[in-house]
Amino acid sequence: MENYYDVLGVPPDSNPSVIKSAFRKKAKKYHPDMVAADGTKTAKTSVASMRESAMRLILEAYRILSDGEKRRVYDRLLRKQNNEQKGFDYRAFLKARNHDPESQAKLIVYDLLHNLEDEALEVFERSKSFGDFRLERWLDRGDAMDAEYCIAEEYEKRGRLLKAYAIYKRLIGLERERPWFRYYFDVVVLRFRTLVLQKMPGRIDEDDYLDRLEESIGLEIGPRDSAQFLRKVAEVRLRRREYSEAQNALERALVLVPRLPGLAAVKRRLDQASEGMEA
Repeated sequence: MENYYDVLGVPPDSNPSVIKSAFRKKAKKYHPDMVAADGTKTAKTSVASMRESAMRLILEAYRILSDGEKRRVYDRLLRKQNNEQKGFDYRAFLKARNHDPESQAKLIVYDLLHNLEDEALEVFERSKSFGDFRLERWLDRGDAMDAEYCIAEEYEKRGRLLKAYAIYKRLIGLERERPWFRYYFDVVVLRFRTLVLQKMPGRIDEDDYLDRLEESIGLEIGPRDSAQFLRKVAEVRLRRREYSEAQNALERALVLVPRLPGLAAVKRRLDQASEGMEA
């Protein structure tokens, strides 16, 4: 598998603007139209052919690395390839060291990279016996955060929503402290937002859900996200006839994003409820 970072000449942690700039420089350098005017016709044809091949590779590298989701999948495959080139049964070695938290952290990453998600979750659950087991204590911070994101995805797929929520929430906090996801953070936030607003309602205790909503607001991801969480609080409180709390959440949401879709409908329902009480 080609190393697309090497193709563009950028480090693996490059942000989108660096990748775009490197692509432009490479494209300008290797574009077939840039063949030198001197030399024989045969020589120029040969050079043009090589440039076309190089250009196709550069375009493919940019296509993958400029797309957040494709890049994340590619990064995992690249790490998998690097592990497989070590020349011995790395997984067996790590499994045998089941009393060593660092080895178990590395085993979780290995299993995730090799589509052994059930095994990775089993090791992750078992490793809680080590006490304060956090992947970033034993792994590169970026690898640890990516692995935890994958674990959260697997919990979510299995309907273990509170476990997924806790990991997404922690990752958002870590990213706010010191960015690593960078180009992929919008995807992480989208997964978290979808989980909280669409998947959790009706599937966890409602009081617990309200607590999770308040925690989500406290993350201060962005005004629109906070407003969406507040709108959901208002909807739940309104359904529970907790009108004062619903009004408070609605007003906070209106301050953040006055024209957020759905707020007007909540306001109408709240006004109707208030009128009914007065009558």
